[in-house]
Parts: sequence; C-alpha cells; structure tokens
Amino acid sequence: MSPSGDAGAADPGSADPIGRLAFMNRTGDVDVVILGAGINGAGLFRDLCAQGVSCLIVDKGDFGSGTSAAPSRLIHGGLKYLETGEFGLVAQSTLERNLLLKNAPHYVSPLPTMIPIFSWSKGMWAALRTLLGSTSAPRSRGAVLIKIGLTIYDFYGSRHRVMPRHRLVGRRRALSEIPALTRSIVATGIYYDAKISHPERLVLELITDGLAANALAAAANYTTLVSSSNGVLAFRSENGAVFAVRPKLVVNAAGPWIDDVNASLGAPSKMIGGTKGSHILLKHDELVRSLAGRMLYFEADDGRICLVYDYLGLALVGSTDI
Repeated sequence: MSPSGDAGAADPGSADPIGRLAFMNRTGDVDVVILGAGINGAGLFRDLCAQGVSCLIVDKGDFGSGTSAAPSRLIHGGLKYLETGEFGLVAQSTLERNLLLKNAPHYVSPLPTMIPIFSWSKGMWAALRTLLGSTSAPRSRGAVLIKIGLTIYDFYGSRHRVMPRHRLVGRRRALSEIPALTRSIVATGIYYDAKISHPERLVLELITDGLAANALAAAANYTTLVSSSNGVLAFRSENGAVFAVRPKLVVNAAGPWIDDVNASLGAPSKMIGGTKGSHILLKHDELVRSLAGRMLYFEADDGRICLVYDYLGLALVGSTDI
C-alpha cells in the first residue's frame, strides 16, 4: 500500500489506504509516525488506532517481513531470563503469551515442553552466581534448580492462565513416552509455552485491525524515509511518489535496524550489539513423530539452550542466541 502521488481532495475517513495517505500528504497532519512494521510496530499501531490517535506506520519492506518473519516461532515467557534476574520481563512476557493464546487462537497454540534432566542438584551455585551478575551460564541444571525455575515461571504466568502448571516426570515414564531419549536422564521437566504458525500473518492482522478501527490511520509498505528536517519526515514509495508529514511523535520500531533509522533521523545511536538467533528446518519424519507434539528444550555442551519441535510437519532445530 503506497501513495499514488495525487494529493487531491481525498476524504480522511476513506477506507482507501491510498486516499488516506494522500490526505496526510496534503495536510501534513498526523499524531504519530511508526517506523518499522514488525510485531512491535504493528502492535503499537493497533493500540494507538483503537484509542483514536491519528497514526502512520511505514516499513521499507513488506509488513512483518524482517525479524518478525524469521523467529523461532515461539510465543514464550522467557524462562531463561529468570537466571539473570529479569523478573519483570518474565512477568510481562508470560502475560502477553497468555493473552495471545486467548485472542489469537487461530495462530497461537499451546506447546508442551520437555526438559531432559541429567542430575538432581547440579547448577545451584552457578545459577546463584548468574543471578548476582556473572556472565557465565550454568553448564548443567539439575532437577532441584529446574523445579525452582519452573515454579517461579508458573507463578509469573498465573495472570490469565490458560495452560496447565509444570510437573516433573521420572526417568521410566519419560522414556516410555519418548523412547529415543538418552538413557542417561534422571527425570524430565514438563511445562507449557506456546508456538505461532504464521507470525507475519499476525502482524498483518494487527495492522488491518488498526486501519479498520481508525479512519485517520494509514499504513505504507515498501516505503523508505528519504529526509528528516525541522520535524517533517519525507518518504518515497515503491512507485517513486514522495509524500511528507509532520508528526507530533516518531516511534522507531525498526528492530535490528534501529541504529540505521536513528542515524536517518539525525540521532546516531549504538543500541544493537549483534546477537542473533539461528534455526534450521529439517525434514525428518521419525524425529517429528517421536516428539509427539512436544518441544525438547535442552542444553548444549557450553550451557546454551537449544530446542527442537514440530513446526508444520518439519523439525525446527535451533539455538536461541549465537
């Protein structure tokens, strides 16, 4: 959706997105401009539109085509962040997970998750050091530590709860449920998070919801910021048309490109450190069958967390951070 370049007498309440952009171009009036139409930008756009705020969301590519189109497909509450004491993040993330399960069940579904456990008490002191600021993760997390972590996770996920609480399962039962598990386990932990089938479709749905709720809102993809001067932002659409607006507020929701956008706005920054996630999809029918709808959440040799689960009939395998 991009402006035609015709700044005629478009009705601001028009259902036509091109007409809305033409009206903004002619008047220059808009309360908020959101740069970046990933999940964060789209969620904010929908929220502002529902509150009657005139709003424009712009993306240099398609809606939801950046980071939001290439995640692990998990809607999780951040279990691993308990070790670093980020309890507020876990509380907010588990709440948002539960709300998505309620509000978007056509995309988001529960994901039972199994943690193989190889000892009863390992990792306690290492976890305490991490909680106090150490940057090294525990190399192994025993049953006691995992039980404590999952109990806290359940506590923070209690608001709008829609899934069962965690449980510990003994070795014999775990091996009967997933025979391919290594015999060296002593137990497994079972807890629930969620997965999303098509995150980019959720992004698009948020944007269309916002447009439907507010006649003074507009959305433009394949549109680049070409200048920022004296509070006026000028954009160029895919067809070469240029339009300009003077927003009261600009929100940078460009994700990993946030520093590039800040530089374009004349406010250089260095917020992005370069961490990224890496995942692969495997066509491995036997592995998918053995998972039986669960996710395996396990430790690599260096203490990093890895995962594997069934994503649309393929095995999604990954490390959360590299």
